[in-house]
Formats: sequence, C-alpha cells, structure tokens
Amino acid sequence: MEPSMNDDLQQLAVLDPARGRTPTQMEWTRSKASIERLMAGQAAATSARRPVKRRLVMGLAAVAAGAAAVVAVPALLPGAAEKAMAAWTPTPGSLTGAQVLPQARECAGSDVGGSSSAVKAEDVLLAEQRGLATLLIMKKSSGVIVECLSAGDGDQLASMGLADGPLPVVPAGKVDLQTMSSMGDGDEQLSNIVGLVGPEVTRVDVALDNGKVFQASVKSGWWAAWWPGSEGGEVDRLTVTVHTAKGTTSYRPSELA
Repeated sequence: MEPSMNDDLQQLAVLDPARGRTPTQMEWTRSKASIERLMAGQAAATSARRPVKRRLVMGLAAVAAGAAAVVAVPALLPGAAEKAMAAWTPTPGSLTGAQVLPQARECAGSDVGGSSSAVKAEDVLLAEQRGLATLLIMKKSSGVIVECLSAGDGDQLASMGLADGPLPVVPAGKVDLQTMSSMGDGDEQLSNIVGLVGPEVTRVDVALDNGKVFQASVKSGWWAAWWPGSEGGEVDRLTVTVHTAKGTTSYRPSELA
C-alpha cells in the first residue's frame, strides 16, 4: 500500500528543526503588521513601483523554520537608493530627536505599527546619518517600536516593526539581534542590522566577510547600522564586535539570535 500524503507530512514534521518552537511576542507583532499591510493593499502598491527581491534573516532558528518574522516595506524609489548608497559612510553621525523630526513624522505616518499623528523629539530612540540617508528607531503612539530608513527629501527607503511590549533584558557587556535583512536587486541591494544592547557596551562594530568594517550606532539600549550590500539577507556573512571597558568580543549573527 502506497503511503498517503498525510503519512509523508508526518514524516517530514519529525525532521522539522523548528518543531515545537513557539514564536516570540516580537515575532507575533511583526507577523501581525505584515498581515495588516497586505490587507491594506500596500504590498501590491510597492511591487508596482519596482520589482524588489527581499530576504529576511533572524538567525539560524528563523531560517530553519522558514519564518519571515520581520516586516519590511521597501520603497527603493529610482535614484534614491543609488544616491544613498553612493554617499554611505562607515562611521555614522549621531543625531538628536529634534534634528530628525521631519524624518520621524514621515516614519510615524507609515502603517507599520499603526500611524502616529503626533511626534515628539523624545519618541526617537536612536538616529544616525550616513551621507544622505537617515536611519532612526522610534516609538509610535501605539507603543510599537519601528525602524525607518530614508534618503532625504521624503524618499523613505524602508520601514519595519521591531517590538511591541516589554523588551528582553540584555546582560551587561552583551548585545542581541532583533532583525537583519536586505532589500533591492543586484548591485543595488542594501542591508540593515538592529539589536538591543546591554549596559557597559561602549561601541559595536560590524565586519563583513569581504573585509569591509563599519561602526554601528548605539543609543537608548539599541544598536543599528545599514550598508550597501546583500549580507543582511544571508546567514553569517558578517561578524559583530562588541566593545566594553574590559575588552572586545566578536559574534556571528547566529550566536546573537
């Protein structure tokens, strides 16, 4: 007697490396935001502007489970992404919430995490400038923490939900990985990486396997960086180095997830 489809599925289920894994609250939040965006019809509007290949990674556990827990909304307007990547710098400039209020209002207006009508400087948790592009992490009036990347002049490149609710406690001298992704096509791909940082961490650097090294921004318990390239959508193609007064420790992304 030939095995049925159900028998095949049961046998495959035993081999599933993520079998029995329960999604975290952050993963549920990101998945919910993705569904809301699809219901609003924004996914179709995005693909109509330009074909986008998006790969999302949250460490080996999520890759094994086939989970796309991160919600990204790439805009990649013609010319905007190219200009932002051409002007990219390995060392970021730190910005205050008051300095990025226009970008924060644009970020708050996106549907990821719910739209916020009122935006204050203190809502911005982290903001950095690399050439023409501004990356910021902010809390919306809904309580959802989001990340936005813009190229200036109203060109928002990406927006994604990071957290909703209490954040995990990161031990002193350590960091974790909340999201890592890439978007775009071919030579026009860009990547980002975001995580939480514990006390006593003074600096975080990212080294790509191709030799490129750059500094991440660290502020308000978060660390973040973006760069031209596809490594954010691939497993362990970079190293994160955490600096404290006691020394440095390096990790692959799979060790931080």
